[in-house]
Amino acid sequence: MTNKLVLSIFIFITLIGNLSAETPEILINPSSEEYTRLSSGLTGSNITIISKEDLKLYQNKSLPKIIESYSGISTRTTAAGYDGVYTTLDIRGFGEVAKSNTLVLINGRRLNDIDMSTINSHIPTDSIERIEIIRGGSAATLYGSGAVGGAINIVTNNKEINNSFKTSIGSYGNKSADLSLFTKINDQSNASLFGSQTYNSNYRDAADFEESNILLNIKHKVDNVTLSVDVMSMQNEKDLPGPRVKGGEVYAYHSCNRYENSKTERNIGSGNSGTSSCDDVRRKSYANTEMDAINASVTITANELSKIFINAGYRDKTDNSFFPTNSNTVSIPDSNDRYTITTIDGNHLNARYQTKQIYESHSNILNLGYDYAHSFYESAKHRKEGEAIGQQIYANLKVKSFYFQNTTYLNERDLSISLGYRDEKSIFGARDDIDKTAPGFADVDYGIWGIFPAVYDMTTHNDTSTNHAFNIGFEKKFNKEISFYGSYAESFRIPNIDERVASSSPKLTFDLKSQESEGYDIGMRYFRNNLNLNVSYYQIDTKNEIQLSNNINTNIDPIERQGVDLDFGYSLDQSNKVKGSFSYTMAEFTAGALIPGTSTYGTSTSTWLNLLGGVSSYSLVGKSVPLISPIQLSIAYETEVRKDLTLDIELNYLDKKYVSNDQENIEPQIPDYYFVNTYLSSANTNYTLNFGINNLFDEAAYDFAVSSTFHNDAHYGLSSVYPLPERNLFLDLVYTF
Repeated sequence: MTNKLVLSIFIFITLIGNLSAETPEILINPSSEEYTRLSSGLTGSNITIISKEDLKLYQNKSLPKIIESYSGISTRTTAAGYDGVYTTLDIRGFGEVAKSNTLVLINGRRLNDIDMSTINSHIPTDSIERIEIIRGGSAATLYGSGAVGGAINIVTNNKEINNSFKTSIGSYGNKSADLSLFTKINDQSNASLFGSQTYNSNYRDAADFEESNILLNIKHKVDNVTLSVDVMSMQNEKDLPGPRVKGGEVYAYHSCNRYENSKTERNIGSGNSGTSSCDDVRRKSYANTEMDAINASVTITANELSKIFINAGYRDKTDNSFFPTNSNTVSIPDSNDRYTITTIDGNHLNARYQTKQIYESHSNILNLGYDYAHSFYESAKHRKEGEAIGQQIYANLKVKSFYFQNTTYLNERDLSISLGYRDEKSIFGARDDIDKTAPGFADVDYGIWGIFPAVYDMTTHNDTSTNHAFNIGFEKKFNKEISFYGSYAESFRIPNIDERVASSSPKLTFDLKSQESEGYDIGMRYFRNNLNLNVSYYQIDTKNEIQLSNNINTNIDPIERQGVDLDFGYSLDQSNKVKGSFSYTMAEFTAGALIPGTSTYGTSTSTWLNLLGGVSSYSLVGKSVPLISPIQLSIAYETEVRKDLTLDIELNYLDKKYVSNDQENIEPQIPDYYFVNTYLSSANTNYTLNFGINNLFDEAAYDFAVSSTFHNDAHYGLSSVYPLPERNLFLDLVYTF
């Protein structure tokens, strides 16, 4: 990467030395500073702002699916995720660990917890002012750990809005209602209330989903001080249908759960002995969440050029879930069943000082910031509800950071240059308590194989680490139509608690190294009349990347990612528009090897001999990282049939990819697929009616699969898959008052 970076900088210096701009322009996007740190400029990064007007075009789409329509971003759905629930956002190809390498925020507050739980994304669309997407590691300077692939900041609306009520019905028993209210208390104060209620019986059996959300914002302004308070509350209940089985038949329960036989049934158990009947249906899996949060922001305007931003908040979240094993039945539990109650609460404080200098020849924006967060984690594991606790894990994480981000604009050359740095200190501690007298947690006697504990004790762990993030970038506007940009960034992420809790191994420790990465972007923006275009090339190198390997989380061998992102929009005329995105992503191991019999197939297996060459070790160099599609395409056509009637047709294509747990790249791949969605919207003064068909051609597809953990000949080609919805319809009615 170093040689390429030096070459890029040389080309950049040569270009700016020979070209001059026609029209000076300060490049700040977005212009609003509230709830965002992008007002610092962050020049040179590939940034997309999805405005409130853009969001109106996406009728009845979840936030992950809206964000996925832009380049460099893919989604992965498990457990019959509805409306973004159990959907992972992946920026720039991190595959299995995408949720830990994509930072998601709401109003600048991190939604990623210290565990790996899925981020709730059913935020009422009407409550959103914009969505900020920062691709690449530059965002780590502004927001800290976890923004290796990029960051997504959802900014809610605390300005004046229209009162509205929306109700929706659709396939699979979908019923939802959204309410948006606004009131102006006086000249200095206003309040907004957003609420939603959703129910869906889903396209998979035993996959019911129900959720309620409420968001209250109160804003008050006195002289040069603006106070904004957000109160959020969310509750959901999710039944989890589990995977379907595709490939070879090994145990009896595989024949009960064939993907080829049904894509809608839930996964049931029948034991591994091969003698149990498929009628022995195990208990339903489920995962429920409750979350409450309060956040207060203060903006102090010292003068026209200087402001102070202070943000403080508290959040409390409780997850409770139950996962039965294959031998479980509705009436008889299995020792390996697990009911878990996990509570995470924490507080945060952010302070930022911004000052601007504006001169005829140049201008400058400097941001100095401090972030503090303290999170507490407690997880209690039982065999089933109402029984004694068998294992209890405690952890806490304290993070303190200082950062600066500076952007200078040279008006005569229409050039902007930015530089940022973050110093972050994290203090982590964890321990666990085990009660082997609790049901399901006693040691197990396997006869000639010996006695094995049902759960392994974790070594108490405490560590302190310091990490750094850095970015430098430029943007050169050559004329009114074309600008070039580039950036180099170093980023990091600290391991989360779920990664520190290794499973199914006696080598249990909370100890993991922080992941480090470096990368660069080079891109071009083009705007002319009815055409806009943004294209970039990037490369990211990681070391100590944290992934699941041989059933324990470890720091794995280096990985290189590179690709091309392209977004475009074209207006044929006033009534017809085309927009779309294209992504090419390549992620490969640059070091490492698999040894037969440890993390892959044994030396005597025909799979190792015939497909892997029968060598003493199998090199991973050049092998693709699983769960990453090389090509992704999205194209949407919008036409105004008449003044009050709009038709949208959307095509989404996702290339084939390797299944999870297949670093060897030999298992059958997840097939490529395309979806066509159509939307019809009719609006008048007070009413809007939306009708749509998703997956118009009823494509059978899945975007997540994992190969068997038993690496032997009998299990080659066997994988667990999570089917995506087949054709489904929706109808929305929105009343504005």
